[in-house]
Amino acid sequence: MPNTLPTADELKNAEHLFSALDSPLRLRILILLADRGHFVHELVGKLEKSQPLISQHLRVLKSAGLVRSERSGREVIYSLSSPKSIRLITTAAKLEEELMAASEN
Repeated sequence: MPNTLPTADELKNAEHLFSALDSPLRLRILILLADRGHFVHELVGKLEKSQPLISQHLRVLKSAGLVRSERSGREVIYSLSSPKSIRLITTAAKLEEELMAASEN
C-alpha cells in the first residue's frame, strides 16, 4: 500500500491534534487517563496543579477529541477517547530517541 500525502483538511486536523499535545501537563493528563478515567479532583491531587488549570487543559484535550467526559452524579469523569492517543505519544517518544541517536552519528 503506497503512502499518500495528507489532504489540506487532514493536515488541519493533525495541526489541531499536535497543538493539543504541545504541553507536558496535557501529556501527563493523558498518561494518567490511559490507566482509567479520573475525576478532576483526582487529577488535581496527582498532578499537584490547580483545579482551574487542570480544567483548562482538559477542555483543550476534549476539543481535540482526545478526551471525553461523562457526568457521574455531581462530578464529571474524564477518560481517553481512544487508546490510540497513547500509542501516538509512545511512537513520538521513540521517534525522538531515534532522531537524537541519528543526529549524534
